[in-house]
Amino acid sequence: MTIQAPLWYREKIRDMVRARYQSNGGFLDGTMARGDGGAGIIKFPVIGRVEAYELSGSIQKIQNTNPDLSMVQVSVRDFEASAWMRVQDARRQGPNEQAAVGTMLSKAIRRKRDNLKFEALNTFAVGNAEVKTIGDGSAAIDLLDALEAHSQIRGAGAEEDVWWPVTEALFDQFMMIKEFANADYIGSADLPFAKSAAIRKRTWRGIHIMTLPDEHFVYGTGAYGTGSAGNGFDVSGYIDTYMWATDAMGNEAEWDQETPSITTHADYEGTPMLAKVGLSGNSVGILPEGVKRIRVKSQVRPTRVA
Repeated sequence: MTIQAPLWYREKIRDMVRARYQSNGGFLDGTMARGDGGAGIIKFPVIGRVEAYELSGSIQKIQNTNPDLSMVQVSVRDFEASAWMRVQDARRQGPNEQAAVGTMLSKAIRRKRDNLKFEALNTFAVGNAEVKTIGDGSAAIDLLDALEAHSQIRGAGAEEDVWWPVTEALFDQFMMIKEFANADYIGSADLPFAKSAAIRKRTWRGIHIMTLPDEHFVYGTGAYGTGSAGNGFDVSGYIDTYMWATDAMGNEAEWDQETPSITTHADYEGTPMLAKVGLSGNSVGILPEGVKRIRVKSQVRPTRVA
């Protein structure tokens, strides 16, 4: 071997980029009603009810049974995420590093879609007596809370799907309860409605329960978005979760761009590239009788059920 041989050695780079743990977002897509957009306003028409009346047998004018028509509307909000990439860096980066930048931008938009829904749920519940809160945050989660919320939503007449996002810790607590964990109790009609390596989902007694990362939830003193992802909740506080029927909440996106657009900017030194994604939309509460807030004691560790 000649002494110049080391100059021919190749540097091997593993094709893996490790991202900080974070919510991938997009978990709540399809869980709320779509609206009508236009001119920066999203509208959700709401119709009341019509009652039948008995015919008297005489020839007379009909009784007025016009339903109550109303409109819930919310302004469109605009968001974007961006990242600069120098051309010099792009030449040195492998395709995986460049793809990782695009993936992080897409996740930012998907997280924002989910957070808009949670913000709307929280806004709808705060100070609204028509949105019932079950529990005061002093007791641990119990499936009886879920049954109470679900029976009230169904009792109001809701026939569409009912959704209930929870944390991984709360789902672990459910798994300690035979009625939830044992197939002999839940039956073939309540098997998991979807499978995912990232989140757990199960349909139980007609409720679509799914796990979401901690950062999406309201807990403690009620400050939104102050969670520490991956570290769990302060066990001395409470956590707010929400159960809702699809038509009780509205969500619409007039523009949703997850795939980054990349433009070069020759007026900047080195002609860097700018990658951007964007979202224009919003969420809003529509039917208070179809939304329940379940406030329970937060926990990081399941407890055994007697």
